[in-house]
Amino acid sequence: MHDERCRRNGGTSLIPTPVVALATRRATGEFIRRASLRIDHPTCVGATRCRHDKLELVPTTVWPIAPMKAVTARLPRGDDWVYEPKWDGHRALVRAHAGTVDVVSSTGKARLPSWPWLADITLQIDAPGTGDWVFDGEVVAMDDDGKHGFQHVGRPDRPHAFVAFDMLVADGVDLQSTPWHQRRERLLDVLRPTPQIFVTPVTDDGDALMAATLANGFEGVIAKRRNSMYQPGRRSPSWVKVKHRFEQEMVIGGYQTGRGSRSSSFGSLLVGVYEGASLRFAGGVGTGFTDKSLRDVRARLAALVSPTCPFDPEPKLPRGKAIWVLPELVAQVAFMEWTEFGHLRHPVFHGLRD
Repeated sequence: MHDERCRRNGGTSLIPTPVVALATRRATGEFIRRASLRIDHPTCVGATRCRHDKLELVPTTVWPIAPMKAVTARLPRGDDWVYEPKWDGHRALVRAHAGTVDVVSSTGKARLPSWPWLADITLQIDAPGTGDWVFDGEVVAMDDDGKHGFQHVGRPDRPHAFVAFDMLVADGVDLQSTPWHQRRERLLDVLRPTPQIFVTPVTDDGDALMAATLANGFEGVIAKRRNSMYQPGRRSPSWVKVKHRFEQEMVIGGYQTGRGSRSSSFGSLLVGVYEGASLRFAGGVGTGFTDKSLRDVRARLAALVSPTCPFDPEPKLPRGKAIWVLPELVAQVAFMEWTEFGHLRHPVFHGLRD
């Protein structure tokens, strides 16, 4: 039987209006026209009516669940792939149970005190069950022009929303071994959308979505295999992220002392990436900071100062004094490219990750 999400128009369905309006208030109609976004229920493509396969249900798992992550690669193509916008926010897993809500970050840190409005998700679950419900998604925040960005999340003067893109537990039943397209159907059936809590759109046209997300300020596109299982804690090739710019999480292993206006904070962060068990130096990040972020990051670093360099091998810095820290903080860094020596070219600090 059809519902509002399954209404057909030439065999396809357009993405929900609240999603588009949130992504770009200035160009809602233009976004739809450029993207030609279709398909809410992937298994309904070309069908005369919407079908829902029966789910094989298994007992629920423990909480919190480590999120599944995507690999970075070129845009995959083929009938077994679907595509979602890549939202530039903070990953969040939300658990609802008997009227109570728990929210954790991708590293398992409690986040409901930061986003208390997510408690309203219990009001949006359109199902009679009182068991566990677990949703995976992204908390995003808007600027004055209606475009979302990582740096706005957590600011009290910015509107926030939770964009759900997966459901891992439904009324106490673990869905992680269920194919993505069936989890997606259950998610659409259960979660009633509002402007602040809604389900991300999907399409089978990856090239159109790449163009639309680039035009509307999104970070990129996530491609997912229709039959992919949810693999907690794994970076799986069944999910592929394609960004419009290079951006990556970097581990902070130290900083260089500042001069002039930066003499009370630092000149640059010394960052790296893990290769196996070794932290490899990737360069210094000295731009992208505000006065507030300089103070905040400096305060966090002060508690982590260490006499030992965490990088292997220890980098040879061209100038300035290095202060080493325990490699516990992670920075989000944008950059132009990797150099032939494995260093970042034109890195820009975007914020600290949870």
